[in-house]
This record gives sequence, structure tokens and C-alpha cells, in this order.
Amino acid sequence: MKTGELIKNIRTAKGIKAKTVYDNLLSRSMYYKYESGLVETTADTFLHILDRLNVESDEFVVLFKKIMQRQAHYHYDEYREDLLRSFRDGNFTEIRALEKKLERGYEETHLLRFYNLQLIAKAMKKKMGRINESTLTERKEITHYLLRSKHWGHYEYKLLSDAMFMFDSSSAEKLLQNHEWLEQDDEQDLRLENLKIKTLCGTILLFMKSDKKEHTAYYYSLLAKINVDSNNIYAQSNKRFFNGLKTIYDGDYEQGIRLISEIFSLYQKIGLDDLYHEHVAILQDLLSTQLQKKGTRRRRKA
Repeated sequence: MKTGELIKNIRTAKGIKAKTVYDNLLSRSMYYKYESGLVETTADTFLHILDRLNVESDEFVVLFKKIMQRQAHYHYDEYREDLLRSFRDGNFTEIRALEKKLERGYEETHLLRFYNLQLIAKAMKKKMGRINESTLTERKEITHYLLRSKHWGHYEYKLLSDAMFMFDSSSAEKLLQNHEWLEQDDEQDLRLENLKIKTLCGTILLFMKSDKKEHTAYYYSLLAKINVDSNNIYAQSNKRFFNGLKTIYDGDYEQGIRLISEIFSLYQKIGLDDLYHEHVAILQDLLSTQLQKKGTRRRRKA
């Protein structure tokens, strides 16, 4: 937002006519351009405008910063959603374009969330490239940020969940070995519950795919201990689905598939389409991994 656009917001909010503010300062065509953000004005004219609006210069700075922060947050959320969708869709061109936007966002705001999301965009490009480059550099920076964060809130859990694709079981183990999942907050925070559950489920998948049974069992025990509100359908559904996966992982395919089929039927009845598609992809990936391991063991025996 340009200064003139904010000046217009302040002027109209105070009910002050343009003529009162700009008389003998700017022509009608010039103040129209100024309030439209097309041109800027000189410092002395700007200070005269503030005087006529009865706004002090430090007050204007505070107002300007608040609006810029709101805009930056809005763009960040928009970029994040677009980035995750583009990665799911395999849209390399869009990820590259978003990486440039995130770079500009960080240059303009110096907010670390833009920088961290830019790292994720770079790692996504590497994963999708022809030679599947290492994402070690990006993973180290994300890990460094999370390790120095003593208390994880919404942002930290979202960050790890978004970056989970660049972690393997060993790097996840080093990051999470001292993490406290079972902190009890004074107030119920459904959003935090959901983010914890999602991140923990992603961690479980890493250990299941690596066939680290002790780690898998440990994180499953944490998943069982996290108390979630009975009305929190998202968290309850994730826990039930991963219990079905555990049954498959423990060797009872028939029972596991039956449990998951029941959950999928529930998703379709209550309209949880996004969660249904996400969990179908996870199930297919896990079954594919299990089949590959079985094939490898058979070849070794032969």
C-alpha cells in the first residue's frame, strides 16, 4: 500500500473532504493520482496533509505498519496454499513462480515465514527435477529454525508438516527426540490439536516406511495419548485412519483394510473429500512400500 492510499482511508474514515486536505497543496488531478497510489508527494507536502487530517507522524507510521503486516500475512497464506497445491499437482512452473514471489515478499517484509516458505519451494523444485537433487541444505535451515524454537505453536507445526517431504526417518528422529508433544494448554485450541495430529501422523509414516518398528510404536503411543475434543472430527478421523494403518503395518491386512474402508465410508457420508483423497494417497503409498519390501525379501531368499 502506498502512503496516498492510506491517507485516503484515513480521510474518508474521518469524514474530511478532499478539498479541505489538498487546497493549495495538490491539484485535483494530482491528489486523485496520489490517493490512487500512482504517484508520491514531497515530504513537506505529506506533513501538511497529516496536519490537516489531525494525524501525528508517529501515529501514521503505526497505522501504516499494521496494514502492511496484515497484507503480508494475507499474501503468505495465499502463497502457502498455492505452493502446497502446486506440489501435489506436480506443477513445476507454478512452484518456480511462487518461489520468486516469496523471495520478493521476504525482501519487502524481512519476515522469516516468507524465507522459510521460499526454502520449501526450492526443495520442492529439487524433488521434482530430473536428477532429484538433495534437499539437505534446505532441510538443515528448517531444522535449525525449529530447534531454536523453545515453544511450538501453530506456525512451527505447520512448517514441519509442510517440509516433511524433505525429511527421512533419521533426520526426523534428530529433530524430534526432545520435542514435547503432550504439553497441556489452559485453553482448548482445536487448530493446534489438528496441527499436532497432522505432524505426528506424518512422522509416523516416515518411520513406517523405514520399517523402524520401535520408533513407529513410540510415535503411535504419543498419538494415542494426545487428547482431542470429541467434536474435533478432523483429529478423530486422522487417529482412526492411522489406527487402521497400524493394523496393516502389524501384519493384519484384512482387518486393517476393513477398518479403513469403514472410515472412508464415513468421510464420504459427511463430506470430508479432501481428507478422503489425502488418506487414499497415503494408503496407496504405504501398500506400495510394503509390496516393494516383500519383493526385495523374496529376491534375497532366492
